[in-house]
Amino acid sequence: MIDCPEIRKTYEKMFDVFYRQFHDYNKAWDYMIDFITVDNCPPMLEQMDHKFEWYFEDEEFASKIKDVYDLQLLKSDRHDYLGDLYVDNQSQLTKSFKGQYLTPDNVIEAIVQMTVGETENEVNILDPCVGTGRFLIIANKYAPNANLFGVDIDLRALRIAFANCALHNISARFLHANSLKHETDISRPEGIYNWQYANRWDSCWDELKLMSTSTPSVEDANGLKVSEKVAQLKLESFG
Repeated sequence: MIDCPEIRKTYEKMFDVFYRQFHDYNKAWDYMIDFITVDNCPPMLEQMDHKFEWYFEDEEFASKIKDVYDLQLLKSDRHDYLGDLYVDNQSQLTKSFKGQYLTPDNVIEAIVQMTVGETENEVNILDPCVGTGRFLIIANKYAPNANLFGVDIDLRALRIAFANCALHNISARFLHANSLKHETDISRPEGIYNWQYANRWDSCWDELKLMSTSTPSVEDANGLKVSEKVAQLKLESFG
């Protein structure tokens, strides 16, 4: 259920502006997500394969975006409207995993309440099939000090998750990987190695290490605890 139709309409209008400009569903979608991400997390500009010349060098196009882009409205509700729009437009987008199913918010709320509950502790929460990030967004409401980790094989969905968290100032780490194939356990050296590639706008899939068969430990050879390893990860945040 959509709580705020105005937000959905805002995203639809933005997508329409981008599509009318580029006449390409993929470019329109990707540039819209790039725009939202960099506007809410400027350091990510360094990772883009463009510098928004299509925005800064076209005053008419920039004006149209400004007319529909209501940042305060988008920040007012944490529901994953971008994810809803993504699913509705998957048939038009290539390089996406068709048939994405996004779990309803009320189901996620129930799961988080049963598994995490309300806590101020610094716990680690991993969603191995994070999709567009809605589980971690809701988990942050119940565990605001948690270290949030998300993994998915769909890079476009993962970028939406990043954009969602940037928009709502939620610090999270997203990794483009296969959670059934690549090591994501931070108690293992392979997992620590792989998470250095988190929050990369372009995929580092080929650099990742596969799952380990060794026994995990809460400490490594240097005596570092898992919580200390999390703090050592050099990643972008949305603070």
